[in-house]
Amino acid sequence: MDEGLAFKAISFSRDLGAEYVDARMENHYSEQIGIYDGRVQRASSNLKEGIGIRMIVEGAWGFQSTTNLTIEGIREACNLAFRAAKESAKHVSRKVRLADSKAKRDRYSAKTRLRLTDMRLEDKISDLLVLTKHLVAGDEIKRTAIEYTGIQSNKLFMNSEGASVWSDGSIAWVDLRADASGSDGASQFFSETIGGGGGYEVLRDADLETAARIVGARAAELLHAEPAKSEMDATVVLESNYLALLSHEIVGHPSEADRVLGYESAWAGTAWWAGKIGQKIGSEFMTVFDDPTVPGTFGFYLYDDEGVEARRKILVNRGVLSEHMHSRETAAILGTEPNAGMRALTYEYVPLIRMSNTFFAPGDWSRDEMIRETKHGYLIEAERQPSIDDKRFNWTISAHSARKIEKGELGERIRDIALTSTAPKFFESIDAVSRDLRIHPVPGCGKGDPMQALCVGNGGPTIRGVASILGR
Repeated sequence: MDEGLAFKAISFSRDLGAEYVDARMENHYSEQIGIYDGRVQRASSNLKEGIGIRMIVEGAWGFQSTTNLTIEGIREACNLAFRAAKESAKHVSRKVRLADSKAKRDRYSAKTRLRLTDMRLEDKISDLLVLTKHLVAGDEIKRTAIEYTGIQSNKLFMNSEGASVWSDGSIAWVDLRADASGSDGASQFFSETIGGGGGYEVLRDADLETAARIVGARAAELLHAEPAKSEMDATVVLESNYLALLSHEIVGHPSEADRVLGYESAWAGTAWWAGKIGQKIGSEFMTVFDDPTVPGTFGFYLYDDEGVEARRKILVNRGVLSEHMHSRETAAILGTEPNAGMRALTYEYVPLIRMSNTFFAPGDWSRDEMIRETKHGYLIEAERQPSIDDKRFNWTISAHSARKIEKGELGERIRDIALTSTAPKFFESIDAVSRDLRIHPVPGCGKGDPMQALCVGNGGPTIRGVASILGR
C-alpha cells in the first residue's frame, strides 16, 4: 500500500476546506470453505484493496470509499465526501465535535505462525474433509456442516492531526454442526465455533477431530434427552459458552455510547441504563470488561479505526455501571475521554462503536464448588438463540442443553430450554463467579445500516444467578 496516497487524501480534503480528515487504507484477504454432508460445496478466496476517507465539514460528517488507488481516484473520492458533508451540514442540529486524542505513530502485528496466504486452499480443504466422519456419531446424524473462514488484513490509518498507524491482523475459525433425527420425526442439532486471532495455526493447534466427535455425539444425545419444564426463579449456573451470548447482548450492546445516546438503534437496540453511570445495576460479584488488548482473540487490536490507543474498559465494576464504549464524538458529548471503541468492517464502511472482547471478570469460586452448593438448579450449556427487547432490558436466551442439579450433584441432560429475566434482576442475583476464564470467538456481530457483521470475543468464567426456565 502506498502511504503517499493516504497523505494525499488528507491534503486534498484540507485544501477543500475540511476541518478534520482521516483515511483508512486496507488490503483485505478472505477465504471460505463450505463442506456439507462430506461434499465440498463452496471454496473461494477474495482479495480487495481500497481506501475510506472521512471528514468533517461545517460540523458534519462526510464519507467516501474507493478502490481506485490513483491520484485521480483519491481526488474524486475526497470531492464526493466533501460534497456529502456540505449537504449534511444543512440538516444537522448538532455540530460534530471530537474529544482530544493524542496523535500516535506506530506499527504492530498480531502474532501469526502460518499466514493464510502462505497455505493452499486445497490443503485446508483436506484438513476439513476428515472432520465429517467424526461429526457422524451414529445413524441418527442425518446432516453435517463444516464452514471455515479466514481473514487477513493489512491497514494504514492516518489523520489530519498527525496520526499514522500500520497494523497487520489475521483471524480464522470453523463452525461445526451436526443434525440428528429420530424415527419418530424428532430432530435436534448441536454446533460449536472454534477459532481465534492468528493464522491457520489457530485451527492446526486445536483438536478439531475431538471437537467434531463431541458435536456429533451431543446432537444424538439431545435427541433422547427429556425436554425442560418451565420453572420460575430457578438457580442457574451458566457455563462460559452460554455466558458469551449473554455478555454480548445484555452488557456489550447497551454499553455502546451511540446507543446510550439514542443515535444508533439499527439492528441492536438502545440502552436501558442510559444516564446511570456511577449507579448500582448488579451485585458486587459482577464485573465486566471490554478489552481489545487480549492477544489471540477475535477482538484484538491496539488502535481503533480512529487511531485511538486501545485499553481495557471497565464497563461494570463490582455491580456499578462504570464506563461505556466511546468514539471521539460520543466522548466529547458525554465529557469523557475516548477509549478506542470505533471499528469498521473494512475500508468501504464508516466506523461505528463496537465491542472488542466483552467478558465477565473471573472471581474466586470453582465451577465444582458452585454446583456442590446448589440444592436445586440447572447447569446451562452452549447458547443458542437470543430474543431481547430494544433497550436490552427484557431478555430470553435459549441453550442447546442443560443438566439438572439436585443436592449438589449433576443429573440428567435436558433439552429445549431457555432462560428469561430482566437485566437488572438477573445482574442483582449473581452470587458466585469462578476463577477460570474463556473468551469465545463470536463471528458476525451485526450493527449499522448497511449492516456490518464484525468478529468479537465474548465469554467469561462460570457464574451463578437466578432466572426463570422456559420449557414445555
